Amino acid sequence: MIIFQCEDSVDGIFSAVYDAWDSGLGHANVALRLQTQADLELFAEYRMVPTDADKAKKVARSVRAKMGMDAYQTIWQAALSADPGKAEHIYRVLVRGMSARTPATEARRLIWGLQDKDVCRIFELSRRTGNEARRYIEFVRFRELENGVLYSEIQAENQVLPMIGTHFADRFPNEDFMIYDVGHNDCLIHGRARPWFILRDTRPQPEAGERLSEHEQEMQQLWRNFCRSISIEARENRRLQQQFWPLKYRRWMTEGQ
Repeated sequence: MIIFQCEDSVDGIFSAVYDAWDSGLGHANVALRLQTQADLELFAEYRMVPTDADKAKKVARSVRAKMGMDAYQTIWQAALSADPGKAEHIYRVLVRGMSARTPATEARRLIWGLQDKDVCRIFELSRRTGNEARRYIEFVRFRELENGVLYSEIQAENQVLPMIGTHFADRFPNEDFMIYDVGHNDCLIHGRARPWFILRDTRPQPEAGERLSEHEQEMQQLWRNFCRSISIEARENRRLQQQFWPLKYRRWMTEGQ
């Protein structure tokens, strides 16, 4: 068995898909693993796959052309999940969908064939990642720093920054803002009237995020007072509250601090 190891990113996984397919070793004789998977398998040869943006674009273009945008979106979201086995599941789905023997109409319906274990897993990972991204669209809280930049921190289980970047860029097109994912050490950066981008393995200086403007400190206190004033102590329901406002998000929200 030849195992292709790749970076834990969409481009990294798609690069491994390209190399594994292009190797000519036969799909049954190859497998994909993330570099973060430490457990080595017996009787296996490991090949490190460098992330190649051109190869990733070719795979993405082929998936959209053969399997359709719905399938591509599902696979793309699954590639952003935290599941360690996602690369192998994605490869097996693409082997079925991109095969020359698979008719185009069948390839486009493949992503809905949940009776297949790999398709079912991809669909589950995509839905989980999408649900978390929608949560962070609601729960992200920005604070204004002394230099006028809007700064926010999150700690996502999955790599949700690529999924929420367009939303906040459309909402704040004329603002300089940054969202730092503590769990993945990734930063989403948006410049005023410029496209947003993501810096991987980047950790901002801790003290930089604490240098709040005077206006921001005043607004934070007013917001906390408002949240307290509208609550009715006699009707407090902690269990129901946690359904709409999970505990893991509160650390990064102004009203939860």
